[in-house]
Amino acid sequence: MMLTIDDIELFIHVGYPKTATTWMQNHVYRDEPSLLQIGNKYKLSDWGLHLVAAHDLDFDPEFVVQHVLKIVAQCSQRKVVISWEHLLGDSAFNSDGLVRIANRLKACFPNAKIIFYIREQLSLIRSLYAQYVQEGGTWKLEDFLSLDYPYRVGFNPVYLDYFKVASLYCDLFGRSNVYVQTYELLKQTPENEIERLFRWMQVVSDRPFSAISTEHKNVSLSRQTLALLRLINYVIPSRFNSLGPKRFTRQPRSRFYIRKYLQEYIDPYIIRRIFTSSNLHMKSESQQVMSAQFAKSNTLMQSQFNLPLAEQGYPLHEEIKK
Repeated sequence: MMLTIDDIELFIHVGYPKTATTWMQNHVYRDEPSLLQIGNKYKLSDWGLHLVAAHDLDFDPEFVVQHVLKIVAQCSQRKVVISWEHLLGDSAFNSDGLVRIANRLKACFPNAKIIFYIREQLSLIRSLYAQYVQEGGTWKLEDFLSLDYPYRVGFNPVYLDYFKVASLYCDLFGRSNVYVQTYELLKQTPENEIERLFRWMQVVSDRPFSAISTEHKNVSLSRQTLALLRLINYVIPSRFNSLGPKRFTRQPRSRFYIRKYLQEYIDPYIIRRIFTSSNLHMKSESQQVMSAQFAKSNTLMQSQFNLPLAEQGYPLHEEIKK
C-alpha cells in the first residue's frame, strides 16, 4: 500500500536560528525512538533546495511531498519532525523567503504542526550578525542593520516581528497547531520545556528528560575576533563574496579551518585574555530604535500566546512593564 501524506503526523520546527535548534536536532528529536527526524542533512538535497529556493513559477509541492514520503517509507516511525532553521527565510538577505516558504509548507503539508522558539531580539540580532560574519560577511554591524534596497544583503526587522510571524503560521495552520515558546525558558529549564513540548506533540517517551544532554558547543566569537574574521572574509570565497566566476555552492574548507582555529585557540587564549570587554556592541540609539520597533509585537505575543516576555527582558510597552 502506497504511503500518503495523511498517513504521517508531521511536525515542522522552523526556527528561529540561534535558539538551540541544533541542540534539539542532535539531542532531542534524533534520540527519541518514536520520532523520525528529517534534519539539516537534507537542506541541500534536490527537494530541500526546491522547497526554499525554486522560483514561484517552477515550484511543485508534489515533488517535495514525494521525496519526504520516500524517506518516511524507509523507516517505521510515523511521527516525523522536519527541522531546518532556514525555513524562516534568510536573515542575512532581508528575510528573503519568510512568507513564501510558509505558504509552500502549507501547500506541501496542509495538516502539519509548527514549532518555533523565539529569543529576545537584541540578543538574537547580535548572534545573527556573528553568524553572518562567520559565513563570510564583510559589513560592520551598524551597516548590516541599515542596508536597504538595492542591496540584497542586510537585516530586515520584520524577521523578528514575532507576532506577525506567529500570526502568519496561525492563519495558515490554525492556532492549535502552532507551538511557540521562548529560547530563554528552554535554556533555563530544558528538561521541563522538552517535557512540555512532547506533551503538546503527544509523544510518550520512555527516556527520562533529565537524561537529555545539555551540552553546548556553539561558543560565540568575541567582537575583536569577529572584526578580524570580517577582514579575512574579503579574500575567502563565500555566499556573500564569490571572488570570481565559479559558482559558490559550499563553504570552502579553508573557511572551516580558519573559524576552527579562531574559535578554539586565538579567541579564548589570546583575544579574551587581552581584552576585558569582548561582547558585540550595538549603538545605544540603534538599540532604542530596535526596542521601540519590537515593543508592540512583543506585547501582543505576551498577551495572546501567554509567554513570560517581561521577566525575560524582551522590549515591551512601558505600561505593560509596570
